[in-house]
Amino acid sequence: MINDIPQFEGLSCTINTTEDCNLRCKYCYEINKKPLKIDLDKCYRFIDLVLDDPDPVGVKGTDMEWVYDGRVFDFIGGDSLMNVDLLEDIFKYINTRWGLLENKPVNGWRASLSTNGTLFSRPEVRAFCEKWHENLSLGVSIDGCPEIHDANRVFPDGTGSMAEILKNWDWFRKWFPRESRQTKATCARNTIPWLYKSLKWMHEELGLYWVHQNFIMEDTGCTEEDYKELDHQLELCTEYCLDHSDEIYWSMLDRNNFYIDPNDPKSYEKDEDFYTKGRCGSGCMPTLSIQGNIYPCFRWLPHTQNGGEGAMCVGNVWDGFNHKENFKKVTDGAIRANCTRDPKCLDCIYEKACPYCIGGCYAEFGDFIRTTYICEITKLQCKWTKIYWDEYDRRKNNQIK
Repeated sequence: MINDIPQFEGLSCTINTTEDCNLRCKYCYEINKKPLKIDLDKCYRFIDLVLDDPDPVGVKGTDMEWVYDGRVFDFIGGDSLMNVDLLEDIFKYINTRWGLLENKPVNGWRASLSTNGTLFSRPEVRAFCEKWHENLSLGVSIDGCPEIHDANRVFPDGTGSMAEILKNWDWFRKWFPRESRQTKATCARNTIPWLYKSLKWMHEELGLYWVHQNFIMEDTGCTEEDYKELDHQLELCTEYCLDHSDEIYWSMLDRNNFYIDPNDPKSYEKDEDFYTKGRCGSGCMPTLSIQGNIYPCFRWLPHTQNGGEGAMCVGNVWDGFNHKENFKKVTDGAIRANCTRDPKCLDCIYEKACPYCIGGCYAEFGDFIRTTYICEITKLQCKWTKIYWDEYDRRKNNQIK
């Protein structure tokens, strides 16, 4: 398997420009969306805060200080390309403000935007993307072959969105050659029978080399029959990845995350970092809401939580980061979820590989309690990850000999 693409290192600063979206994806966790968009003045104030505050998220002097090597401005919705005039003004402001900084981080700044890929037919969207393509990392979310993509990623009338994506795929490949070779794919229960066909189709038909794919962390509703089918699909995908090991990366078999050897305690024993660090960036990813409040990451925005104005607010654009302690509450809460979890996890050798989203957990329980919905899925991933890498190493060693 080829290596994953290195990511731009820097403080991730997210702006929720809109809750509006032209799709109605069936597994979307943005449960309280409204057709709103952010005021430009709030964006300007937020950008000033994250550029002028010497320690926005309170990690100076810690082992997380690397996040200050640059700035990543991440734009989310809904779909942020619904409002490209707003994005154009924001990009101009970032570029101007960055140019005026006296002590610029060495890594510079980048913008990151994920889209559903159906808006590229709009002339204003193309013009914006082409103008800023050197600063913009633009990702298109593709869940797999047309059959399963169109079952989950649908327009309001229920029709699938793949045909609209494919209309502009050549344009996307021309202007974003690196980004058009990768995708972020989401799996739900109905994805399982399509895993192998999807992986093959994404690689051979769309030319994707890096497929980042994961299951939703909410309740999938999977049955024993679903797990049997997943086992079969992972077997097929593992063989496919072995046959194409020099040209594909599939995150479902990532060695660093899922390689567990039941006969080797060292592969599943937990080091000190497991109990002292969180598993994701929540707690060091300041995110601006449409209302002007700032949260520890996008999963704490009000429309992703269960009502109210959202939890763990760290400040706002008028008063600044006046509750930085909530950054630490979130990171500490994510750490505690490693320790205060379902008893069935305590002796599970696959627990180290089992992911969760702490913001999603909080949305469900109103506390830092870890969900355990994808335990069986993770165990199967670990099983086939070991099979893949053991066979990969055997084949490589035989080639060397």
